[in-house]
Amino acid sequence: MRHLPNLFLLPLLLLLASCASTGRMAFTPDHNYKPEQLQEDLQVVETVLRNNHPSLYWYATPDEVDASFARARELCRQPMDETAFRNLLNETVGVLRCGHTSLRHSRQYNRATAGRRLSGFPLSLKVLNDSLLAVTGNLYRRDSLLRNGTQVTAINNRSARTLIDTLSRLIPTDGYARTFSYQNLSNNFIRAYNSRFPGDSSYTIRFVDARGVEREVERRAYLPGSDTGRGVATGRPAVPATAPLTPRQLKLRSVRSFEADSLGRFATLRLHTFTGDLRRSYLRKRFRKLKRQPVPNLVLDLRNNGGGLIQSSLLLTRLIRQEPFRFTDSIVTHRRRIESAAPVTKRFFTNLGMAVLSKKINDSLYGFRYFCRRTYQPHRLGYRGQVWILTGGYSFSATTLFLANVKGQSNVTLVGEETGGGYYGNNGVFIPDVILPNTRLRLRLPLYRIVINRRHPFDGRGVLPDVEVKPTAETIRRNVDPKFSKAVELMKGGVIH
Repeated sequence: MRHLPNLFLLPLLLLLASCASTGRMAFTPDHNYKPEQLQEDLQVVETVLRNNHPSLYWYATPDEVDASFARARELCRQPMDETAFRNLLNETVGVLRCGHTSLRHSRQYNRATAGRRLSGFPLSLKVLNDSLLAVTGNLYRRDSLLRNGTQVTAINNRSARTLIDTLSRLIPTDGYARTFSYQNLSNNFIRAYNSRFPGDSSYTIRFVDARGVEREVERRAYLPGSDTGRGVATGRPAVPATAPLTPRQLKLRSVRSFEADSLGRFATLRLHTFTGDLRRSYLRKRFRKLKRQPVPNLVLDLRNNGGGLIQSSLLLTRLIRQEPFRFTDSIVTHRRRIESAAPVTKRFFTNLGMAVLSKKINDSLYGFRYFCRRTYQPHRLGYRGQVWILTGGYSFSATTLFLANVKGQSNVTLVGEETGGGYYGNNGVFIPDVILPNTRLRLRLPLYRIVINRRHPFDGRGVLPDVEVKPTAETIRRNVDPKFSKAVELMKGGVIH
């Protein structure tokens, strides 16, 4: 009898669970939103950015911003699914030229698509320059024509230049450095192509064959499970079997790795992030080892480091810098709290941090002075050999702060490509998500403007390498790493920037 009340509650709990489950099942990725819903979400984006963005007119005039949102309002007069609306919003906010201001899919979209294999366009392509694409993978493993390194010049009568320009607009960038959008597009070409040109059942692909002759071939849309091969064909040589890595080892390798050349000529430190996953104790431990067992050269690979914690970037700077330095010139915002009627992730803690850390400079600016008012000293574990830093389009945000502070030092040579992050500065520090009311898309909102060094040119460019090295169709075909190879070649030749 004591369990009788639970029997009455059971139907109610089942009903609630059924409703919750039905709500989740009701969402589909291709669900179309009504124009009035899209208009409301667009208005939230515009209002939030105008009220909070620290650099709204850094790279755009008021007229350009107004025109971008006016265009979006016109296009929102017809229904759209989440992907099409996200593309439109990213094109719209792209006028700000702020790589930290972008729209991400809703969590419900990510849950609905989790684990799905990509269908549609079958080729992974890398952007080599403004007008050239090269194959890096093929979902049809038995395809003997479109192998790694094959140059693709057009798809469905759209030239490579047109495709690159069109798809790059979906990826907001810092200033005028296109390397970030090119790298992002290279890593996600299938997804980007399918989102921009959905529904194609076949593709006419124009390519250059091994004899240098331009040809065309038809390929049908890829359907998971229909092909006889598995995964993406990479054309890479077989790798000798090794003991499988544990989940922890895999996670750590995705964050950082360190290895020394067997001949004692150089060590390689790869840092893929400055987020909390990279412990600062790890950096101190590795540089302590370099102090005890010195090697003449250090290859520091930051090509895929999209940034993270400023404190970690600062520590690495102290470990490489040989003279005292100022890490940034200024970090400012227009407000000490977020203004948004829409939900904001971590709003309470973000507002608290802004209120505590920001000091009034004048009637319109508040400064985050912690990283600006100090002169930092080189670390006692600092490395004194030659440093070869590998850079690329994904070198962004806090990584750019580090690179901007060590570029030009006599023992430092930057090898690779222009960074995606701005050399003069960027936006960040706190970057919460604003949740749009209808589509639940997530607007990334940077709250502070960072000027790394006001003596740097304010031209919207990233940090330029001392030795430029770009991938080519041939290096892709041969599966070689041209940037790392160039760094080793330079250190063997004794070339010092």
